Amino acid sequence: MNFKALYIRGERVIAVQGGADIVSQSVLAMLRQYFEGNLDELYINELTAEPLTKGRILIGALHGYFEPYGKKEQSILMERLAGVDFVFVDQSVYGRACEDIRRFDSKIRIAALFHNIERKYYAQRALRLFRIHNLFLVPAIIRAETAAVAAADLVIAVSEREARMMSRLYGRKPDLIVAAPVQDVYTGINAHRHPTHSSNDFVMLFVGSAFPPNLHGMRWFVRNVMPNVDGRLFIVGHGFEQYRHELSRKNVEVVGSVEDTIAWYQKAHCVVSPIFWGQGIKVKTAEAYMHGKIVIGTQEAFAGYDYLRAGSILAKKKADWIEALRNLDTRARVCDVSFCRQARTYYEQELSVDAQYRKFSAVLDRILSGEHE
Repeated sequence: MNFKALYIRGERVIAVQGGADIVSQSVLAMLRQYFEGNLDELYINELTAEPLTKGRILIGALHGYFEPYGKKEQSILMERLAGVDFVFVDQSVYGRACEDIRRFDSKIRIAALFHNIERKYYAQRALRLFRIHNLFLVPAIIRAETAAVAAADLVIAVSEREARMMSRLYGRKPDLIVAAPVQDVYTGINAHRHPTHSSNDFVMLFVGSAFPPNLHGMRWFVRNVMPNVDGRLFIVGHGFEQYRHELSRKNVEVVGSVEDTIAWYQKAHCVVSPIFWGQGIKVKTAEAYMHGKIVIGTQEAFAGYDYLRAGSILAKKKADWIEALRNLDTRARVCDVSFCRQARTYYEQELSVDAQYRKFSAVLDRILSGEHE
């Protein structure tokens, strides 16, 4: 039987600006593969031409909506549901759409993807970044996530940590954990090409957008670790060019936005991930494993991953970072540490889209056949 499916997200991913975009792209690719041409896409911010102002966001939040999904968008969505058998809601902040779909037609199967527990993340933003206005959004987010958990036939999380938090806060365990599926671009010639270095320097790499936790982590790392180690650090990611003056040092180059990160991974001996707070899973960790890189990171950077199985190094304090990087630098002078087979194998077995698709498609089979009832 051919099922007609609808994919819903807040906005279309045009240029990747963070880990959530990578997860969404990969999940959408899996849905397209599964439904074989019977998948439509709907992006909430494209439903109406009304500008998304701060006033509209606040008024919507006071009425329990997380804009841009408000009453107008709700009405348009209902018109798009004719003949639809399955709806995938990407982002838990739009969980009220799950509730509305359930009321519209109880036979439609619904899936909801939690990139993280958004109520926790927005509270962190308010407290850590002094963005107090974020607190006004938390009740609407709680309302949305509660609706998603209650209405969805299939609830998806991205890590065991998020699964435990969801169970504690909302009383439901997710039905599936999709562990940051990352499209494999390290194939063919790239899979066996060792990087060429422009100098004898030990090369460290950070990849990630100038997202608040990433920016906080790089500020700490540049000030506290880089003065104590040899080698060069390259900071690659959307938005970091705005912080070039602040973060640049003799041994730190802020690259900022790039079209393709492959060449930068090829240059690196290792990847560093000094992330101290946040929610969800850090997709850049999976991306580094895909490229076969040793990752040195914090507990937060490895949330949702088996870092020991991947050959990574956990750094809990400043001294751990310095010791790990000095040791790697020493090893790099006598042997190639640029490619970590252990990391690459972990990616292939657990994090690749193929590995995740096997689990994803099996659950969709059960949901659409009615076996979950």
